[in-house]
Amino acid sequence: MLTFKDKIVKNTTSTKALNAPTFNGVSPVSANKFQINPNRPFIVKGLLLAGQVGMIAGEPNLGKSAIMSCIASHVAMGRDMGDMKVKRAAVLYVAAEDPEGILERAYPYMHNAPDGAAAFEVLDVVPDLTDPRAVKEFLAYAEAFREYHQCDYLLIVFDTLNLSIGDADENSARDMSRVFRHAQFIAKSSGAHVLFIHHVGTSDKGRPRGSSAMTATLDTLLTLEKAEDDSGVVAMLLQKKQKRIRKGRALAFRIEPFEAGTDDDGDIFTVPMAVPFKHDNSLTISKGAKTKRSTKPSVSGERAAEVMRLLKGMAKHDAGKWHSRKDIGELVGGPFNETRANSDNHRKAVSRALESLQKAGSVEKGECGGFRYAAPFEVIDDGTESENPTLH
Repeated sequence: MLTFKDKIVKNTTSTKALNAPTFNGVSPVSANKFQINPNRPFIVKGLLLAGQVGMIAGEPNLGKSAIMSCIASHVAMGRDMGDMKVKRAAVLYVAAEDPEGILERAYPYMHNAPDGAAAFEVLDVVPDLTDPRAVKEFLAYAEAFREYHQCDYLLIVFDTLNLSIGDADENSARDMSRVFRHAQFIAKSSGAHVLFIHHVGTSDKGRPRGSSAMTATLDTLLTLEKAEDDSGVVAMLLQKKQKRIRKGRALAFRIEPFEAGTDDDGDIFTVPMAVPFKHDNSLTISKGAKTKRSTKPSVSGERAAEVMRLLKGMAKHDAGKWHSRKDIGELVGGPFNETRANSDNHRKAVSRALESLQKAGSVEKGECGGFRYAAPFEVIDDGTESENPTLH
């Protein structure tokens, strides 16, 4: 783990610096030698930064879980959400309240993704965030979870706050300070964004319910409020606080029914699906027109690495399965987001990445025309199943 000084440009060593006083062996950082890094690591650019603690608070029945599942699905797939850039991250969703409900709300986005294509998993075992030992155990698990899924970034969601704090009182400044201090420890140690789902107060729907200590400690505070447009009720996600970046515009979502099948009586079964107000079709079946973007030649290596990551991840779960060029194109994210607006450009970009990997011997092409990881049996381990974090 990098310390505060590791992240800052090092001071030039001098005789004076060697003799400078320290506190507990630590020297302060010189403000006049500090260099700003404008490339702050993000999960969702302009919304969720890595290594921070955030919260989404709103009234019941406004679609908090559906909206969070929408955001988490985009993050897991590495797909830009509307015009907001997204970094692919492993998503660990701690659903204390309704784990099956979260899986249902993620279903519209995730049901077509094979095992290994995206890391979005729901856990119904909740750590007590007031207990230092439980916090350290959870941190070790979260880091192992990210490493298992081979992701550089991690998004941890606690849904809801009040079910993650043991016997603590959410109105107690002392209790909430302890909880959020532990959340910051998890975020800074793992580099994750730790996001809480919470409720607003009955008298003030613009702030989280409970002690003001949590609001003061948060890096990011988002509130969900009801609005209306010509099409009906809309949930607006407002950026009330951003500690390290400028507050961005509000995000609008509409909760729509998604047909997930039929029941034994032949009736259509639907699940709630959060759809961005400005429809983003990157994870849905329908194809919408988008503004064409130019492709930078320098991303060719990143695209090849993304295809390799995808095929290698899926090989863990089914080493012998071949994957069509079309399926691969629908599953890749990250560096392919800029080509997705134009189907022909996207197909060519995927083809070029596959060809370069095939020439390098990293990917093989079958007689069926599909592709797979060239050495799939190297990633299979008899002990893998027991190490894979699962839903209890």
